[in-house]
Amino acid sequence: MTSVEQSALVAGDVTTRERVFDAVLGLCRERAYEAFDVGDVARRAGVDEEAVRAGWPAKNLLVMEALLHAVAPHMRFPRTGDIRADLEQQLAATARLFADPGIGPHLRAVIAEIHSDERLAAAFLKKVYTPNRTVARARFELAQEQGQLRTDIDLDTAVDLVFGSLWFRLLLGTGPLNAELAASVADHALAGLGVPASRA
Repeated sequence: MTSVEQSALVAGDVTTRERVFDAVLGLCRERAYEAFDVGDVARRAGVDEEAVRAGWPAKNLLVMEALLHAVAPHMRFPRTGDIRADLEQQLAATARLFADPGIGPHLRAVIAEIHSDERLAAAFLKKVYTPNRTVARARFELAQEQGQLRTDIDLDTAVDLVFGSLWFRLLLGTGPLNAELAASVADHALAGLGVPASRA
């Protein structure tokens, strides 16, 4: 089987991709990032290792996509019309995922490899960072249009301000990632970004 055919087997076959991703997530819940490799994933998924490598040339790319596949359904920014409620809910969902021992430590390990792997850095920017930032920015723009956020703020800076604290705790482990943090960050952020009640 050629490498093109192998790649098509994994990339184009939804069932195979699900088996591979399920295998990755199962290993992430059982082992540290350093304690498994692509061969372990292939054996658990019942897929030829070369076919897996054709779809994901490195373990970090495979783990990144499997984690993204698992968390994406939980990361849809709510649009109830109440930016305070929606922001807290999104922050709480992010904190919950980051705190998950089957997700957080492995995401942190993948991010650590970005600095020495240009291919991983480009993939993370394209598939993880940019889509999530775009969704958050769009929600903030809507809140501005609805008169809930100040119009004189830089939205990119605002997104960094709000979500950066959770990434900081994920990467450095400086404190808990929980619902209390989400509520606190939402309160502090909107104290500066929100339109004062008298003007709302």
